[in-house]
Amino acid sequence: MNNWNSELGDVEWVDQVYQLLLEIARSSLSDIPRIPENITVKAIPLIQKIQSIQQKPDGLLFKSGSFSVNDRQWVDQVGQLLVELTGAYLSEQPKMPENLASRALALADRAQKIKEEIEENAAQSPADEDDNPLESPEALLNLLHHSLKTERAKSYSPDAPEWQQVLSLIDVVRSIYKQIQR
Repeated sequence: MNNWNSELGDVEWVDQVYQLLLEIARSSLSDIPRIPENITVKAIPLIQKIQSIQQKPDGLLFKSGSFSVNDRQWVDQVGQLLVELTGAYLSEQPKMPENLASRALALADRAQKIKEEIEENAAQSPADEDDNPLESPEALLNLLHHSLKTERAKSYSPDAPEWQQVLSLIDVVRSIYKQIQR
């Protein structure tokens, strides 16, 4: 069982980044170099995922079971390139970023390696619910609490009393679970 740390699994996300980077490289190497027309539609969800990845503590970028792939530099570079491209595309006079093809290809190459590393590790150590510390109720409650706090910060109304109620309920559940474990 693969239990990735997000709504969009890490392998799927890395694969989407890989595909987009290849599309960017192809577009910039064509006879008439250009920024892909649909860049904003494809890049914005990927940028949002990058922001959530960047909020993870070190060592937890791409993690499942007993392995992880930590390449924060790659994530930062992909984010920078995608933000740069969407900004250029949305400007009044779109201008191709420098070395776009070589940057996109280098990042795509690393994406392929990350994907292979995650898949190899997943095949070597299948996640077993009893052996997977991320699937313990306490770890899941902590992850839920952290995710809710992150979502609250992004919310249009972070001061809404409902947010505090939800966070308080999670704290109560964590407390009760700890009592049960004693």
